[in-house]
Amino acid sequence: MTRPAPQEPAAHDLTALPGVRRWTMRVAADLAAGHSCLLILPTTAAAHAEDLLNAVLGSRSDWLRVPPPGTEPADTEPAGPEDDPPPLWSGQPPILHDLDDGDFVVGLMTAAFGAQAALTPLPPPPPPRTGPAHTNSIEARLESLLPARTSGNDPADDVYRRLTADHADGRTYVLNAAAEDDPDALARLLLRLPATVKAAGLQPHRRPRLLVVATADRLPATAPDDLPRNDVAVHWWWGTLGRLDTASVTAVSRPQRARASTGLAPAGDTHIAEAVIQATIVEVCGPHLALAATLATCWDGRPETLHAALATTCRAHPAPPGTQHPPAHRIGALAHQPPDALREQWNNGTIDAWDGHLRPHPSLLCAGSDHTALHKLLWVAHSRTLLPLIDDAREALAAQVLPTSTLGDDELLHLYGPETAPGTTSSTHDRLHAIELGKMLSAKTRGVLRFDPPQTSALHTLRNARNLLSHRRHLPGTTLDLLLPKLSP
Repeated sequence: MTRPAPQEPAAHDLTALPGVRRWTMRVAADLAAGHSCLLILPTTAAAHAEDLLNAVLGSRSDWLRVPPPGTEPADTEPAGPEDDPPPLWSGQPPILHDLDDGDFVVGLMTAAFGAQAALTPLPPPPPPRTGPAHTNSIEARLESLLPARTSGNDPADDVYRRLTADHADGRTYVLNAAAEDDPDALARLLLRLPATVKAAGLQPHRRPRLLVVATADRLPATAPDDLPRNDVAVHWWWGTLGRLDTASVTAVSRPQRARASTGLAPAGDTHIAEAVIQATIVEVCGPHLALAATLATCWDGRPETLHAALATTCRAHPAPPGTQHPPAHRIGALAHQPPDALREQWNNGTIDAWDGHLRPHPSLLCAGSDHTALHKLLWVAHSRTLLPLIDDAREALAAQVLPTSTLGDDELLHLYGPETAPGTTSSTHDRLHAIELGKMLSAKTRGVLRFDPPQTSALHTLRNARNLLSHRRHLPGTTLDLLLPKLSP
């Protein structure tokens, strides 16, 4: 059967994802506490900067946007002569400049208007007004948001002093640094305003504060670590996305269950089968949501076709150059910011922290002929999804066959019951129902327990699947085809 072409991934609202909402809520809480906030995004998330700012600000109204570079500061002076020129007549008799006979003109004026009619000269034309100087200075753009200086202002006061002395109203000044090209000026802004506010001793509700979003390459390399953390809260986009976020994107991107009729779903399609497919996509793609959304639409769910489907997905979303495995599996994964050695890879989107682990770009899973890493993630997904269900099915099977025992409970427990730690107080009934699949098969072979053909088939299928997962091996498609109907309600 011909497989359909991959579909476009389902659209999703990044700011609605649980991990992102938790991240933006932390930023909003720091703002409310009077701190300035610096949000540092990788370049792959920079396109979402405005959405993240809006999510942080919410319904707040006490904020102003700092204009981007190249913006003329706002002109707060009243309109001048160039907009509404004054009349040219001075109130005296008109002056006819073009008449050659001056005496005739003077006599005419005196006769008409009296001896006091002076020929007053026209006032000189007003000098042309010049607009405010064009500047890219962050301080000038920030000051353009404040009222014009008055005569009482000290000319030596800079914008930081004005904000703390004259405009301490608790307002947030928002800056998207995507277009900023002066890293040192941006770092100076983040240092000077919080320091000035701190020196003024303002209460949290009165402190002017900054909300700046930037990628790491818009700041000096050491700037995020040099900022005083008591005054500036630095929020890295590191480990922000979690398993639930990827699972949400995967679930909404999956085709409708009617698609199972096309033959793209495993045999015995059930809710459990769909759970296995989605868990595998989540495990393989990690924090890379676009890959998860695309793989969810083009993979048929068979373990044997996962490598080819993932390779196709990665070609549609190519990894940045320099993608490589992390130096260690967990170093820095539980921190709140990427380690120094990984910041360049993190900034270009080739590595992130996810679910307590460092996760490189999934394209590495497709490189070469060694599929060990991909098979390991398959095993993790199968184990997380299927092991609890296999144990439930084992317990249900034990409840069916234990009444057929040819031995008493105590002897059956002694010969086939699970090993228990000293001091265990569980009842005989509970310990019998915890009988392992291997012991159950042994009791069947010796005729101690009786199984009908469906129960025998279930026993062998459950034991085979459990053994594979116990030995860190994923389940092949044929095993899944046999197992899933045994687990389905």
